[in-house]
Amino acid sequence: PTTQTTTQLSAKNVNFDKIGNAATVAAASVIATPFAALAADVADDYEYGAVNAPGGLGLAAGLGVLAILTAAVPVLLAPGEDAFNEMKEKDADKWRKM
Repeated sequence: PTTQTTTQLSAKNVNFDKIGNAATVAAASVIATPFAALAADVADDYEYGAVNAPGGLGLAAGLGVLAILTAAVPVLLAPGEDAFNEMKEKDADKWRKM
C-alpha cells in the first residue's frame, strides 16, 4: 500500500478542476458549432452597403396619402360652407337675434 500525502491529493484535485474546465469548454464548443455554421451562411451573401430594412414603405406611403387627403377635407367642404353662409344671409330676418 502506498501512502499519499496531502500535497499529492490536492494535486489530483487541481487536475480534476482542470479536466472539468476543459470539459465545459469542449461542451460549449460543441453546442456553439451549429450557430457558427449559421453565421457563416448568413455572412456569405452579405453585400457591403446593403440595407435590410423592414417592409414599411407601403405603410409610410399610405399614411402620406391619408395625410394629403385629410388636408383636402376643408377644400372639399368649402362649397357647403359657402352655401350655408348664403342661406344665412338670405334668411337673416328669420333668424333669432340676441
